[in-house]
Amino acid sequence: MPFVNFAELKTRVSIEQAVQWLGLKLAAHGSQYRGACPVCQTGGDRALIVTPAKGLFYCFAEKSGGDTIALTAHIRGISVKEAADQLDRAFGTVQNGTSTVSKNRATVPQAPEARKQPAFDPEAYAARLDASHASLAPLGLSAETLKAWKAGYSNSGTNRGRLAIALHDRDGNILGFAGRSLGDEQPALTIPNGINPQEIIFGGERVEAGTLYLVRDVLDVLKAHESGVTNCVCFLTEISALQIEMLAALMATKHCDTVELF
Repeated sequence: MPFVNFAELKTRVSIEQAVQWLGLKLAAHGSQYRGACPVCQTGGDRALIVTPAKGLFYCFAEKSGGDTIALTAHIRGISVKEAADQLDRAFGTVQNGTSTVSKNRATVPQAPEARKQPAFDPEAYAARLDASHASLAPLGLSAETLKAWKAGYSNSGTNRGRLAIALHDRDGNILGFAGRSLGDEQPALTIPNGINPQEIIFGGERVEAGTLYLVRDVLDVLKAHESGVTNCVCFLTEISALQIEMLAALMATKHCDTVELF
């Protein structure tokens, strides 16, 4: 198999071109394209999302995503190297003009000096988390994504040996840090004392107008973010009537027109 420069290939072949070449039937929705995943065949008719501006895709059914090469590997059921080789052969020269993907459907508060510092400093705690720890590698999340969510491997405290993740209120203030297990350890998610998990919608502080995606796990939210999918949230407990009311209020406040469940 000949050498393929992945970085050069991704600048030469846009994800929109790959969508068309792969024969994907995706409908335009704002700045994204959505449709059923022909490989997974689960998750409904919006399980596969492509975000052209970021050159990324995400499959809610498989809970994975990536760039143009990763999309090709996913759809063709081949390795990343094989996908790169196929793209290189299919797009051997720089393509002129713009993508032929249709617009409607594609076949393709700083504290004052005199103020006493709180006993717990969430920013200092977040800075001590190791976003590059080897134990986190199986999660498939980059250090950049983990840092963006103030998450990382905890070496001490109640979250020791777990992925510590910041929990925010709707205004974006850090309430504390949950601990997500990295294996079969139970409970899968630990919540700090004094925080009612039923009163938190994880990721809610980042929601903007448009479609809201409700997933099952905090890791699903982070994986979606990694692949360019925003407006993804989850509950921290089994769904209750209170949480349904909270979700409706969040959607009304943020002007979210629909919610997709995965």
